[in-house]
Amino acid sequence: MIGSFVVAYWWIMAFALLAFIVVFFALDRRKPRDLSKYSVNYIEGLKAMIENDDQNAFVRFKQTVAEDSENIDAYLRLGDLLRKRGQIQKAVQVHRQLLLRKTIDKETIAQIWKGLAADFIAARRFNLAQEILENLSKEPTHKKWAREKLLEIFEKTGRFDAAFEVAKEIYRSKETQPKLAAYRQLEGNQHFGRKDYHKARLAYKDALHYDESFAPAYIMIAESYLAENKKEEAAEFYIKLAEKAPSEAWQVFRKLEQTLFELGRFSDAEQIYLNLMRECPKDSRVFYSFATIAEKKNDLTAAIDSLGQALTINPADAVAATRLAQLYIESGQEQKAIKTLQDVRAHLSADHDEYSCLYCAKRSSKKELLCPGCGRVGPFQEVAAP
Repeated sequence: MIGSFVVAYWWIMAFALLAFIVVFFALDRRKPRDLSKYSVNYIEGLKAMIENDDQNAFVRFKQTVAEDSENIDAYLRLGDLLRKRGQIQKAVQVHRQLLLRKTIDKETIAQIWKGLAADFIAARRFNLAQEILENLSKEPTHKKWAREKLLEIFEKTGRFDAAFEVAKEIYRSKETQPKLAAYRQLEGNQHFGRKDYHKARLAYKDALHYDESFAPAYIMIAESYLAENKKEEAAEFYIKLAEKAPSEAWQVFRKLEQTLFELGRFSDAEQIYLNLMRECPKDSRVFYSFATIAEKKNDLTAAIDSLGQALTINPADAVAATRLAQLYIESGQEQKAIKTLQDVRAHLSADHDEYSCLYCAKRSSKKELLCPGCGRVGPFQEVAAP
């Protein structure tokens, strides 16, 4: 029984490999020759690539080009593997030597240029890569790939205005356009860093044109107004954040309260929190912030109730538990204070929100717009709990 299963398994694997090779050669734009003329090493190299066995694939393709110097596809794959291994200069050498050949068709030449552009990006020789990609962008067959690589270059070199223009060509659908907000935000941050707050706001407001719930834009518009001591305008955008992106409003609670207090509008904060409690009934941070307002009004009953609600939502909220215990002690309810602290201790864990880069999978505790690892523009996506 086991023997029959093993035989059947290997027949299935052989059939799958054969099917892959047939489809590969049918679709490959490098137009390889008749399958029967390819060496065992070349076929084994392709098989190793399917299995993500880069080491074996590298050895097989290296043996292939030693046997058959006319197998351009093997050279191209060898160059890609060299780059992946970090041997970028050798990859460049392979691709440049291929360009010296006189009998290569136009499509294969384009594939070589693509490999060389990828080499230069990996080597951070962005000017050389950009020149190649600008030329490839003129060819309809390779335009999309070239524009995506140009976008990568502009992101990694902090040229977010240029990245935005390229991204507009790539992200045309209604579903993908919100990503354009990130490029305008990062461009605005550059102006903000130079204290050109007017230009910064223009970029931030354009970000909201592509995604009206883009929290970083509201936050930084308010920050730019505060930098110019325009508190009314800052408060306006803090409030807009609470309306348009209520789940992100917690980021500005303290500044919102401070700004409204300085404007003599502190009572407005209470209404904002009441609205947020309806919009985000599962966000314990809203209830905690409402409790601080209630405390300042000397309404300890409302503060205790709100902190209790925060702990019902998030039993591991140590900050809310500590404050609630203090209020219980102040109101002579020591046993409730002890129980509150015991309960939160039982729920404490090391778990916390975590986000990941779409390109290199680098982790962060916040939604980064620009990955500090690979330099690509995100924003980071939340990592699902295991």
